[in-house]
Formats: sequence, C-alpha cells, structure tokens
Amino acid sequence: MSNFFRQKEKTEKEIKRDIKKSYKRVSNNLVKRLALVNPDSMTYDYLRQTAKYLEGEYKRLNKRLNKSIEKAVITTIEGYTQSQVDFYSELCKPLSTSFQDMFLKVNEIALNNIVSGKIYGDNIKLSKRLWGNHKKTIQTINDILTDGFTAKKGSKEIAKDLEAYVNPDYKQEYDKFTIHPKSKNKVEFNSYRLANTYINHAYQTAAKESAKENPFIEEIEWLSGTDSKVCKLCTERNHKRFPKDKIPLDHPLGRCTYIPVMEDDLEEIAKQLKNWVDGGSNEKLDNWFNKYDVDRR
Repeated sequence: MSNFFRQKEKTEKEIKRDIKKSYKRVSNNLVKRLALVNPDSMTYDYLRQTAKYLEGEYKRLNKRLNKSIEKAVITTIEGYTQSQVDFYSELCKPLSTSFQDMFLKVNEIALNNIVSGKIYGDNIKLSKRLWGNHKKTIQTINDILTDGFTAKKGSKEIAKDLEAYVNPDYKQEYDKFTIHPKSKNKVEFNSYRLANTYINHAYQTAAKESAKENPFIEEIEWLSGTDSKVCKLCTERNHKRFPKDKIPLDHPLGRCTYIPVMEDDLEEIAKQLKNWVDGGSNEKLDNWFNKYDVDRR
C-alpha cells in the first residue's frame, strides 16, 4: 500500500503543477494582450473585449483540465485496486489470476461511480462541475470590470486588478485585494480543489468498493492527519471505525485515509484461501467470488 500512496501523492503534485501552469499561461497571454495598448489610453471597451477573450481561454483550459483530472482519477483507482490484487495474491498465489479478474471489475464499478457523479447523489459529471467553475470565473472577471467602473477607477487600475485575479503567482494576500469582494480565492483555486477532491474520492471509492463484498473486512477505520490544518470534523473521526458500507467520503480538499479492518490475522486468511482453492468448502469465499462472476483457479 505504501507504493500506492506514494503514487497518489505524485499524481496530486503533478496535477497541481499542471493546473498552475495552465492558469499561468492564460495570465501571461493576458499580460501580452494588455501590453498591446498604452496603459494611459486603454479604454473600458477594450477591457470588455479582454474579458471575452479570457472567457474563450478558460473554456479551452477547462476542456484540457477535464482530461487531466479524468486521467488522474483512472490512475488512482487502478493503483488502489492493483494494490489489493498484489496483497491478496501474496497470501495465495494460485488465486492471482482470479484476484486480477475480480479487482478489474471492482475498478470498473468504482470508476463508473466517480465519472457519473453517482457517489455524490446528483449524477453530475466532472465536465459539468468544471463548467460551473468556469461560469463563476467569468462572472468574477466581469464583476471586477463593473465594480472598477462603478468605483470610477481608471482603466489602468482595473487592468491591474484583473491581472492580480488571474495570475497564480501574484504574491499579495488575496483578502487584501481591492477587487470583487465575493471572490475569496484566486482563479485557479476552484479547479485545484476539484482535482484534489476527485483524486481523494477516487481512492476512497475504490477502497469502499474493494471492501464491499470482502468477507474478511467488516469495518473501515478513518485515519486523519495530526497537523494544525486538520479540521474539527476529521479530528473527531480520527481512528473511528465505520461499517464498510457506511463510511462517508472526506470533505473537499480532504487528506484522510481509510484503513480496512481485518478481524482474522493474515496467516488465518491465507489458510482459508489455500484450503478453498484446493477444493475445500467456504461459503463466504464462494459468495465473494460469485459476486464478481469470478471462478477459483
């Protein structure tokens, strides 16, 4: 499992870099566009045209992010289910092929639940959630222009406010900005939060689905971090055991871990698996493999 969590962390870092790089590219293009006009003669109409330009840029960016996040979700689910294949195959090598077939089906179920939005109970796909972020971004950009005009700011000052919002590298604390007060986060934050949440929920969904029919697992333990960033809810859940079909998903931007709880020790589990593959009777193992239409081999 340690290999899986290293890979998950790597995936999260890669997509974070990708998101920042993508938004930085849009920011650089904005700077180039604004540089085409003398700041002292820049008109409000030109800023409105720039807002329309940014709308197209972010629309294209979202299509790219949709593919990147979906790829990260697939990588995460496949990584977790493969870790389960490796774990159980090590306990009983003759069943390696059967476990591979079983967890391939677990992988497909978990992936479908994620991409369809079924796990959230609203059946809203990732692309639609990204589109929601897109609309918020465009609304904020237009509000920056409108609010600046209403406050009788000059076009040069409004352009600087716009650049501050879209530039991921802007150093000033966002809550000190003098721009649209309803926008509490930088432009790339919603995309990063969505990507991070999808990756973590992909892992947790795969963990829940893997445990669902597993006769050796009855509960899943919630494991939270210990640093100062851990919220009150996760602190309360730390080390709490949930029935495997009732453990909740982590909140957005969560970092918590699921630990399957096995009542039998590994030696006993290996013994049961070996006896079953040799033709012994074991109803719970019959049911487990039959649920995924997989035979013992």
